[in-house]
Amino acid sequence: MNTTGTHEANLVILSILIAVFASFTALSLAGRVRVGQGWARRVWLAAASIALGGGIWSMHFVAMLAFRVPGMAMGYDLGLTLLSLAIAIGFTGAGFAALGRTGLSSRRIASAGLLMGLGVVAMHYVGMAAMRMPGTMHYDRLWVGISVLIAIGAATAALWFAARDQALGMRLGAAGLMGLAIAGMHYAGMHAAVITMDSAAHAHMVTSGIGQTFLAVLIATITLLILAIALGAAWLERVFHKIARREARIALRLKIADVLRDYDTTAALDEIAALMGEHFGVSRTGFGQLLAEEDVFDYDICWTDGTAPPLLGRMPAADFGARIVAALNRGETVVVGDLFAADPRVDARSLETARTVDTRAILVVPFLREGRLRTIVYLNSRTTRDWHPDDVAFMEEIAERTRLVSERAAIAEQLRELNATLEARVEARTSELRAAQEALVQSQKMEAMGQLVAGLSHDFNNVLGAILASFDLIARRSGDAARVERLAGEGRQAAQRAANLIAQLLAFSRTQRLATQALDPALVIERLRPMLMRTLGPLITLDCHLADPAGEGWAVLADPTQLEMAVLNLAVNGRDAMPAGGALTIALHPYLAQGAADLADGRYVMVEVADTGAGMDEETLRRAMEPFFTTKPVGKGTGLGLAQIYGSMRQIGGAVRIDSAPGQGTTVRLFLPRTASAAQDDDTPAAPAGPGTSLARVLLVDDDPDLRRALAAALADHGHVVDVAADGPAALALLERAQQAGEALPEVAAIDFAMPGMTGAELAAKLARHHPALRVVFMSGFADLAAIEAVAGPDAQVLRKPFATEQLISAVARA
Repeated sequence: MNTTGTHEANLVILSILIAVFASFTALSLAGRVRVGQGWARRVWLAAASIALGGGIWSMHFVAMLAFRVPGMAMGYDLGLTLLSLAIAIGFTGAGFAALGRTGLSSRRIASAGLLMGLGVVAMHYVGMAAMRMPGTMHYDRLWVGISVLIAIGAATAALWFAARDQALGMRLGAAGLMGLAIAGMHYAGMHAAVITMDSAAHAHMVTSGIGQTFLAVLIATITLLILAIALGAAWLERVFHKIARREARIALRLKIADVLRDYDTTAALDEIAALMGEHFGVSRTGFGQLLAEEDVFDYDICWTDGTAPPLLGRMPAADFGARIVAALNRGETVVVGDLFAADPRVDARSLETARTVDTRAILVVPFLREGRLRTIVYLNSRTTRDWHPDDVAFMEEIAERTRLVSERAAIAEQLRELNATLEARVEARTSELRAAQEALVQSQKMEAMGQLVAGLSHDFNNVLGAILASFDLIARRSGDAARVERLAGEGRQAAQRAANLIAQLLAFSRTQRLATQALDPALVIERLRPMLMRTLGPLITLDCHLADPAGEGWAVLADPTQLEMAVLNLAVNGRDAMPAGGALTIALHPYLAQGAADLADGRYVMVEVADTGAGMDEETLRRAMEPFFTTKPVGKGTGLGLAQIYGSMRQIGGAVRIDSAPGQGTTVRLFLPRTASAAQDDDTPAAPAGPGTSLARVLLVDDDPDLRRALAAALADHGHVVDVAADGPAALALLERAQQAGEALPEVAAIDFAMPGMTGAELAAKLARHHPALRVVFMSGFADLAAIEAVAGPDAQVLRKPFATEQLISAVARA
């Protein structure tokens, strides 16, 4: 008789609970397998295999004990029963181990699920074969096939869930689903069994000495206790692991903070790469800079554990693969656990690069600046890697911290470039401003020169008129010696006025060096007093206070001509400010400068010129010493007076100060540096050399024919032999002819400095080489004294035009 038997409901429920609990425990232990390393991973792998394999076997055995066949006693072969347990644990462990080696590949999970499922089927039917009963058993093939499919599906689901982290709720749901599937596989297999009772059979069988229900409860209790212990151990290990991971991350944060504070940029990134590699347990980590212009990554920072080659140098960005690069450009972190598994982000270019650099799993965090990808920080693993979400989040946190270093380096580089270009831009801008300023100054000069023409034309016309009138009278009254002498004196005075006017211009333009010497300003002013009184006129009183109360004298360093001109200019300005009359006071005072802005510390003599005129307002006072600025009508002043005074005072190390207010008059103070002693003033002009003076042969070189003839005549009148030349080449030719003819050579050369073709300095240099015995006297109206000194030294004799003929004769005698 055939029968399929029945099942005890309580034991069926108990078997299902065992399957569910075993599935939950196995999923929990599988999580420890993924995070474990070395021997710990192997221990958790064995525990998960025992939990799931043993749980499935326990569920199977309890379900077998729940099976009842009326009127038939049942027993179990101990050897086959233990063999079924070993098959369950072994095949489950093999499936988990295969999962550990292959990671998240769907194909590998399916293969491991097939292996584990067939193991579970083998366990079930070996366990069925262990049953001993008076009858025979055969199976319905359809239900056998259904049970095999359920077993493979349940095993694959178990491995799929085990390969992923699950929240507690999802893990409970997955465990319930797996438990029902495992139980369903068993009861489908039991339903496939058809038993034929045989009353004559006396097969040997081992029967339990206790009831089936009690045995089932005992096995279930032991199984659940073992699973609970395993689950508790996994929970404790998970807690400890979280604590250790949290402490490790805290320590890593502190180390990174120290590195960012204490290291420079490159060293900091090197150290951070090493810390990340050791913390995450990867084979390679580092940083890459995107060179957007070339579309390449420059990998300049890399750490490896020694198993993978370092990634350094430049690589095209396209080697990542188009989809991965697009994700990085969007600022998305790229996480790939297995580059060789099916992943839509991974293309053929990505796989080729992965093989080249020996990489299986990647985690790449991008840094964006101004919306553009600039830098990446990456983790590489040579094996598949299940990147935990916590690891990804922590990696992004570290990347954000290191971003500050990278941006600091980038900003520093930009600053260096900016400084370099800024200096160039500033220099270019400065040059432009300088050129514009020079153009403006030139324009102002041209405008000022236009203003100057009116004043100069008036003064020069007066001077030339006086000179012409004097010579006309001399020509008409040549027989009256006394009158001729008086007229010649007046013409000479007019010529001196013209010379003084030119001297003003030269002093203003700074091309004429002041002839500073030790002098007594009291004597200079006293000698000037008659001229000052004539200049001021009868309506203005002149009061001079020139005595030194200390009795030391007023010795100063100054140019006597410029001092005279300065006092005379100030007197004229004071006279013009007092048209209705007034008083002009000239006084000398000692002055000690200490910390003054316009004077060096030391002793000075202050020449104070004060008038009781109209005074100046603030605007006029501010512009008083500007060149060409004047408040006088056109033709009455050039605007050079105060500017020339200021320039001459600054050249000798002095200063000019002006105090004035409308209606209160004006006081001008000149500060002259004091010196030890002053030479005695001699108002008499240089006398012509007397008969005892030695006569010489003089070479006179000047390009102006009128002046050349006049000077030659003066020298000849004195008894000198004069050779004349119009320029430098003519003078050299004259000397060469005289030398070839054996004639006497000149002993003194009077040379004009500014001549066309060959300057006086160039001619003097040639004379020094070829005629070293020839002594030189320079003549110039606007000489570059530095050029003369470079040829003849600082002691060179220079006559500044216009000069009196007596000065020329004295210079020749001194040469």
